[in-house]
Amino acid sequence: MLRLATQNPMPVSRLVRAVGKNVYSSLKQLRDKGYVRIELELPGAKVKPKHETIIRLSEKLTEDQIGQLVHDLQGKAPRQAAVLSTLLSASSSVMTRAEVCRYAGATAQAVNALAAREYVILERREVLRDYYGGVSIAPPKKLTLNPDQQNAIAQLKRALDAGVFSTHLLHGVTGSGKTQVYIEAIYHTLAKGRSAIVLVPEIALTPQTVRRFRAHFGDRVAVFHSRMSAGERYDSWRKTWEGKHKIVIGPRSAIFSPLKNIGLIIVDEEHEPSYKQTDQAPRYNGRDIAVVRAQVEKAVVILGSATPAVESYFNASIGKYNLIEMKSRIDDVPMPEVEIVDMRHEPKIIGRKEPIIFSRRLRKKIDEKLSRGEQIILFLNRRGFATMFKCHDCGYTATCENCDISLTYHVHGRLLKCHYCGFTRRAPDVCPECRGRDVMLRGIGTQRVEDELRELFPGVKAMRMDMDTTKGRNAHDRVLSKFGRGEYQVLLGTQMVAKGLDFPNVTLVGVISADTELYFPDFRAAERTFQLLTQVAGRAGRKDKLGEVVIQTFSPEHYSLQFAKKHDYESFFKAELFDRKSLLYPPYSRLINILFKGPEEKRVEAVAVQIAELIPPHSAYRILGPTPAQMVKIQNNYRWQIILMSDKQNDAGGREMKQALRGALAKFKEKHRSTKVQISIDVDPMSIL
Repeated sequence: MLRLATQNPMPVSRLVRAVGKNVYSSLKQLRDKGYVRIELELPGAKVKPKHETIIRLSEKLTEDQIGQLVHDLQGKAPRQAAVLSTLLSASSSVMTRAEVCRYAGATAQAVNALAAREYVILERREVLRDYYGGVSIAPPKKLTLNPDQQNAIAQLKRALDAGVFSTHLLHGVTGSGKTQVYIEAIYHTLAKGRSAIVLVPEIALTPQTVRRFRAHFGDRVAVFHSRMSAGERYDSWRKTWEGKHKIVIGPRSAIFSPLKNIGLIIVDEEHEPSYKQTDQAPRYNGRDIAVVRAQVEKAVVILGSATPAVESYFNASIGKYNLIEMKSRIDDVPMPEVEIVDMRHEPKIIGRKEPIIFSRRLRKKIDEKLSRGEQIILFLNRRGFATMFKCHDCGYTATCENCDISLTYHVHGRLLKCHYCGFTRRAPDVCPECRGRDVMLRGIGTQRVEDELRELFPGVKAMRMDMDTTKGRNAHDRVLSKFGRGEYQVLLGTQMVAKGLDFPNVTLVGVISADTELYFPDFRAAERTFQLLTQVAGRAGRKDKLGEVVIQTFSPEHYSLQFAKKHDYESFFKAELFDRKSLLYPPYSRLINILFKGPEEKRVEAVAVQIAELIPPHSAYRILGPTPAQMVKIQNNYRWQIILMSDKQNDAGGREMKQALRGALAKFKEKHRSTKVQISIDVDPMSIL
């Protein structure tokens, strides 16, 4: 109250800085007693429309009169004369004031003086900020649709004509032409006077994707994504709200775009985990929101994927979604031949402790493709040089000070980095524990693969594409454009190279290690491995060149690899469904992951135990935990979790489970006020790590 007496009103943020976070409970009590009033005040706009001043010659003056003015002004006002001369000789009738000043070596005052005498006209116009403004757009090629595409489009047109909500799972193998089906469906939607949203994983939103849609629909396409500036996002959002755009393309947040009269929502690569927002509230799945929004808008939803999520394919199998199959590639291009290499049988290199990166088979295939002038994509879903910095003498392992994980070694700068919190330090020359010099770099990252590649194939033109090499603006496009032009023979990268890329000269895909995610302690590990391998394998072999894929693994017998080798999604789905049913995992249940985190482990554990005790047991759901999370500590926060699992046969929508959790949280808040433990609720989590 004393603080408020000195400044009234006062922003709550300033009060927090002066008193501390505990002020919130005191403010609530004062408000309840009627001593203070808390009001929400919206801040002013941080971004505004951008304008520029354009200049043109007055229409009242002839060319001869302007020439005379230039002559008359040469002596007394040479800069004004230079401005008039620049405008007179310009190829364009309209130039910006900044351009004229730059070319004429003049100042804004000289231009304003000419405007005051009505020799030139100044006009203010809005400048639209467009992230993809510099992307060249070629006219779309005329394509002949194959029978699968024609069947898919016919079904979707019937649904669009009906004008009612429906969901369609478009299951098409890689290279089957799903994007062209999307485009034809959008054409039909626009013809009916309605608009469309196209969701793509952020990682797949390359200029290649935007270029293709803008080639067909021009400036009716708005794009949203996180790498755009605030001004670029603002302009796209505002023009969409004004109805200037009829198509919105973007990652999960684009589903909330202010598009009116929506008739079609497309979710490309619908299985992608990046559609789920997990790092902050609200924790939503863009794919699920797409279905809900389409229901509200009476629109058609297309969920497209070569490897649908198990839940989505299950919904199609029970008739909740309409299943549309596209089993052939365009022009009947054969699926790539996939070969699995058992790394357990690769001979060890004498005198070398590090693991073998390239098998004999993969080396042979790379050599073969390079000699033919063909291109190669190498995939490893782990960046850095080595995943572990370990002392051979005492067993010391370099770990993050803030997280319960080992640091990744990066060659550039000899740095040890944490990919969770960003902690970085120089790699020591000797072991900090025993001062030993026998330090090992365990595990493989993209940097290490790049070094080995250059050593085995001297002179090879290779480029790396991961989070470390694509930080700058348009970095993705620069890398892919150079590879597409043939400037590089090998593209090495993480999952960035696995999605939606189409390079006709790529005839070989090498998977350095298929085991990276296979044995994660997560029930979706096998599914993600199958999806990733199938997607990256689809980059090989287009047009008239047969593709080949070499997958290296220490688990060649695993069913996800065996079915990926055969491009057999249906068999994988059945095998995965068998495991899910026996363990009561989705789609046979619904999950809620309750995560507790804070700087004091005992306090975090205590809160987790208290919440668990407040959740009443029920036959409709199971309570798993509380238990430490798989990654116990991240960013100096200890983590515990409870997982609630509802049986869909007893509680189809998880209603009983949700009510029980709401009741437990309400009771906890009545008795406890723990500001040092954060509780986050994730319904239908994509990961339980």
